[in-house]
Amino acid sequence: MWRWIVRVYVSLVVFWFLMFMSSLALIEVTRLMSRMGLPFLTQLVHSHVLFTMFLLGVLAGQVVLGSNLTGRGWFRSKSGQTYEGFKLEKLKPWTWLLVSPIFLLGVVSWCLEQSESGVLSSLSFAGFYQGFLMPNCSNIPLRAYQFNIACTMQLLFVGFLMASIGYSLAPWVRRRGSRWVRSMRSANELTIPAEDGQQSLTKEKTE
Repeated sequence: MWRWIVRVYVSLVVFWFLMFMSSLALIEVTRLMSRMGLPFLTQLVHSHVLFTMFLLGVLAGQVVLGSNLTGRGWFRSKSGQTYEGFKLEKLKPWTWLLVSPIFLLGVVSWCLEQSESGVLSSLSFAGFYQGFLMPNCSNIPLRAYQFNIACTMQLLFVGFLMASIGYSLAPWVRRRGSRWVRSMRSANELTIPAEDGQQSLTKEKTE
């Protein structure tokens, strides 16, 4: 049981760390593109926050969590044995399930806020969708999210759930991408010999 707790803990820590690094990379890319006179990426990130979080999760999940990130030698019990074999790559597809309690916490917090406002009795799915899942944050800069409760809750709870879904789907995306690259290579390899054969046949006829 203790080994599973440490395994889940390390998996979540690695997820947050990789998300943080992916966010820094995205910020730098948007800055460079803005300086080059191409602000469309900045506009895309601001207009579609949840989609951006999903893509960040997919990007962060491309890092293969091999033996160098499985905690080998990091954690030792009182007996001196190491907690080896965390197999975080196998645990990665279940990250959305590990992060889902945070999303449920956000739902409960939002419902408590609505109950304090006295509108919980008249709450509908449309109100939940517009007030929690997809509030209108198009006119609010990312730096001003801290002053808007609805946008902050969307980014913290819904956004990180979307990121965890993208992170969980990352191994499948990597496998599909590898298959696509291999198929393109094989198609090119088949095309080149065929062209060489046609050229040699034309040369023989000419001679």
